[in-house]
Amino acid sequence: MNSANNSSINAIKSYVEQTTPADEALAAAAEAAREFGLLVPDAVTAELLRFLAANTAGRAALGGHTPTGIIMSPACGLLGSHLFRGFYAAGAAQAHLTCIEPEVQHQQLAKNAFKQIGIASNGFRFLPSRPLDVIGRLASTSYDLAIAECAVEDIEATVAATLPTLRSGGVLLLLDTLLDGTLADAERTDRQSVCAREADEYITSLDGVTAARLPVGAGATIITKH
Repeated sequence: MNSANNSSINAIKSYVEQTTPADEALAAAAEAAREFGLLVPDAVTAELLRFLAANTAGRAALGGHTPTGIIMSPACGLLGSHLFRGFYAAGAAQAHLTCIEPEVQHQQLAKNAFKQIGIASNGFRFLPSRPLDVIGRLASTSYDLAIAECAVEDIEATVAATLPTLRSGGVLLLLDTLLDGTLADAERTDRQSVCAREADEYITSLDGVTAARLPVGAGATIITKH
């Protein structure tokens, strides 16, 4: 990507950040995540999370069910807070998130974040396990939306295990899969770059889904199940 394109993308990100309304609860959740060294999505990624949640709420309403989501990330509190904001902004009376995270401290951060935005305890649950150890045990075709932050070495396994849990039309968002675009450099043969390329090829070759690569964060991949 040339410097002009980089400058344009940075300008867009800066504009979105400057024009996003202040949200004290989300800001507090972001600060708590930073203190623990957890993922803090940029303003564009945060908007995408809220947009996907709002869209999910609309689809769930048409289907006559409560919108349901899965989060696989140590930053489940912050990511989940953005999702809840989107669910309720779209008029959902209820929503439910399953957060898969083994660390007790990260779970407590999430509970605090959800409390700050007024989410009742029956709006979420925690599965204290590694995502790949438990995602395959969730009910098939029962979830509308899944968000995953994982090592590039685990992307293929995460996709393969998560897609069966999604309803038709369900969406899986994989954060930071494209390594800031460095996987495009064919001279990079380190393990992460190779795994990222292989995962990208795997996803784009899947049947029964539509995938898109997005220049948000370090590069995200979004998959819609047919």
